[in-house]
Amino acid sequence: MAISRSFPCRLVALTTLLLVGAAPALANSVTADSILDQEGAKQAALDQLPRGATVTGSRCQEIGVGGMDNPRYRCTVEYQPAAAPAQPSR
Repeated sequence: MAISRSFPCRLVALTTLLLVGAAPALANSVTADSILDQEGAKQAALDQLPRGATVTGSRCQEIGVGGMDNPRYRCTVEYQPAAAPAQPSR
């Protein structure tokens, strides 16, 4: 069975579509890392929130760094933006 010349291009296109489709859409979120602890990563993310935003969720993960016993922590905080001020009526 011969592989056509367009096969590699199709494979790349399919892989790209699968990866893009699997990526979460987190438009209203901030992410931060810490080498010290999970709370430091979460606080760093909270410090990046826009003024007036309401936290709607958070998640953290411990990331192994190169097989060493020095983990890194990454936290993502989701939020709802502050409501836009009402326009005065004329």
